[in-house]
Amino acid sequence: MTESAAEEPGPAAPPSAGVRIFRHRDFSLFFAAASVSNGGTWMQLVAVQALLFDLTNSGSWLGLSTVVSLVPAVALTPYAGVLADRVSRRAILQITQIVQMLSAFALYGLYVSHHVTPWWIIIVGFVNGVAAGFQSSAWQSFVPLLVPDGEMMQAVRLNSVQFTLARAIGPALGGIVVNFGGIGAAIMANAVTYLLVIGCLVIVRPRTNRTTARSQGVMDGLVSGAKYIWQRRPLRLAVLLALAASTFGQALQYIASALSERLFHHASNGNAGLLTALGVGALLSSGLTVMMGDRLPRSWQALGALTLFVVATTMLALAHSYHVGQLAYFLAGIAHLQMAVSLNTLIQGTVPDEYRGRAMSFYLLGVLGGIPIGTQLLGFLGDVIGFRPTLLLDAGAFGVLLLTLLVTGLWRDMDATPEQIATAHVDHRVAVATADLS
Repeated sequence: MTESAAEEPGPAAPPSAGVRIFRHRDFSLFFAAASVSNGGTWMQLVAVQALLFDLTNSGSWLGLSTVVSLVPAVALTPYAGVLADRVSRRAILQITQIVQMLSAFALYGLYVSHHVTPWWIIIVGFVNGVAAGFQSSAWQSFVPLLVPDGEMMQAVRLNSVQFTLARAIGPALGGIVVNFGGIGAAIMANAVTYLLVIGCLVIVRPRTNRTTARSQGVMDGLVSGAKYIWQRRPLRLAVLLALAASTFGQALQYIASALSERLFHHASNGNAGLLTALGVGALLSSGLTVMMGDRLPRSWQALGALTLFVVATTMLALAHSYHVGQLAYFLAGIAHLQMAVSLNTLIQGTVPDEYRGRAMSFYLLGVLGGIPIGTQLLGFLGDVIGFRPTLLLDAGAFGVLLLTLLVTGLWRDMDATPEQIATAHVDHRVAVATADLS
């Protein structure tokens, strides 16, 4: 399907523009559909995590399910980035959304027919992982095509917000649906929400992505994209921070069922309360981020996020009250959103469109690679030495990373400008005064 331009690029929107970006029909439609569909994904996550933990009573099984669902995504992401720069990003999204919808309906069928087992959950997760591997880079690089060039950064921020809305609303709704309608109802609700995005993709008219990658072979495109990232230290740092934040921070979402039961003696579906707290923290954080716009330097966002991760994981390790645990997840939600926005805007705001799909694929490689590593590691250590010592080690890892950035001054690289990124072999210290970014 050919992508056609719906609007001509306009002048840069001022930070005060805020939600005025919703005047663009295509972006508004996609934002709304994606918010509901991603909310359904989190609803299913709550239900399936609780189901898997009830079937196995094992944190390691939670880790294994996450690894199996994300490993194919990690393996396919670099190739998917090249694909997103070569073919219609909309077509990629349409195909992957259909596959994920069918896998959700299949899981529902297994559940209601009483044939669901831990291994069936693993298999369905693997299929979802393959679809996600092709989808993630295309999704991230598709959003900027729905608005004029001058409003791209606001679209990128709000794309992070819609994931945050999903995280805030999905677990809460998941807990309610599971309590009143059962696990099967949550899975069915998720399957139906995919129809919204599929329908939206039919009617939106994105701008054509400008790229020279179509003239390259797949391997040549992959190599050139990797060189582009590696030769620019701010982009290398973004990928490494994404890996660390996912390994030691985002993985907490995937072991919430185990923490609910082992630390706070709640039922495994108590993960809904923890994940809802995380989502609310991220939602409030995203509101501040949208209002501040470019006035909030990326370096401050990243350092603040790492500090909050240290505080949140330490609180979680020491907490004996479920409500204190929710507060810790609330702080982790703030940290997660700030880190995600700072890294996402660094890459999307400084990399030209012809490299955007591949640049996002390496960034997502860090994100998707860290989640299974962290989930498996935290789940395994939690089963062996207990989750409280494991979480203290987790807090220590964040502390070491924070000190390293401060001592070396690498945190300043987060404030790189498009002009600095465009310079070939950027490997010098980026020293941008934060006062100049206001």
